[in-house]
Amino acid sequence: MNFGRVFIVSGPAGVGKTTVCGRLLAANAESLRRIVTVTTRPPRPEEREGIDYFFIDEPAFLRYIAEDKFLEYANVHRRYFYGTPIGAVFSNLRRGIDSLLIVDVQGMRQVRKRLQGLGCVTTIFLMPEHLGVLEERLQRRNSEKEEDIRARLRSAEMEIRCAQEYDYVIVSGTRDEDFWSMQQVYSGEHSRFRIAVRPYTTEKWLQLTAL
Repeated sequence: MNFGRVFIVSGPAGVGKTTVCGRLLAANAESLRRIVTVTTRPPRPEEREGIDYFFIDEPAFLRYIAEDKFLEYANVHRRYFYGTPIGAVFSNLRRGIDSLLIVDVQGMRQVRKRLQGLGCVTTIFLMPEHLGVLEERLQRRNSEKEEDIRARLRSAEMEIRCAQEYDYVIVSGTRDEDFWSMQQVYSGEHSRFRIAVRPYTTEKWLQLTAL
């Protein structure tokens, strides 16, 4: 029996995770499913219930924690909770379907710990070329206050320092380049030969951004 795999994608806000993961899902529609995250954050105007997120209030989220309904969860920026439903992931594993999780570093660590020994987890970190790229993209969203953007940039610096905990690091380029790299990782994990997409070490990235 072929069991599914769990692919975790992390990276700072604004790096382009949603876009590249959307293309990856479309290109592998028969084998890969995105696990929809549960959050206490209010929806943005363009977001749809059950498609982008499941939106619930904080008391309900805390009840789900107590009932062990999350594979991982976090309180992001001390404001909102985000969690990955455990039932959806294990359902996919049993049916031989791969799961795509878009989570932060903390979430990646929780999932890796809970699924250790199964040999089914692949982790990918999408690295920005420079913090200036992130700031520009966050400003273009026009959906967050300046103080929130500053907080996200501070978080980005901390996340980047953890990138080498991941199996693969992809330094973001164009959207096509990011998709090609992600697809190579996905295909490689299903073949006998694994590839390494790691153009820069974290130390090298920090040296470059300090210039």
